[in-house]
Amino acid sequence: MGQVAVFVNGIPGAGKSTLAKALGPELGFSVISRDAIKEALADLVTVDMPTQRIGALAADAMWSMVGMIDGPTLVESFWATGRDEEFFKRGLRASQVEQGIELWCEVPRELARSRYIERTRHRVHTDMARLDEWERMVRVAHPISDFPTLQVDTTSAVDVPQLAVTIRRMLNLPMREARSLHID
Repeated sequence: MGQVAVFVNGIPGAGKSTLAKALGPELGFSVISRDAIKEALADLVTVDMPTQRIGALAADAMWSMVGMIDGPTLVESFWATGRDEEFFKRGLRASQVEQGIELWCEVPRELARSRYIERTRHRVHTDMARLDEWERMVRVAHPISDFPTLQVDTTSAVDVPQLAVTIRRMLNLPMREARSLHID
């Protein structure tokens, strides 16, 4: 049997990273974040790196890691509609993911924009210089995979233990003892 993965997707500012950091341990899954890899790569050098090129390198590393991990993974990134479909499919094949769920972090656009503008980020992201790109991408953003999709309202606190139970049921995985953890 191939790899099992949960993909945490949603527009930038939707709360993907926050959700992934809480949900991965609750599920007992390894968490792989494209942005965390991108930031680690940028920290290897003392000069600024082109954000899109280092992002592509981080994405390649992310898919390689998914394929190397023995056991289920939770993969967190933004896969843009109209830009990333083929790349996503190639990554699935390369990492041998055969079973999965896509979590779509649902949040009002204005709240996501506010979070996007106000958050503190690593210098490699250049978010403020990319506001026009953000606006274009969020207009058409929607889930990207052919896996079952679970909409998760990330406007406020998420019941992470209950979400983990739902995911385990959908993937036909054994249940774990839930921990009391809510995220804001």
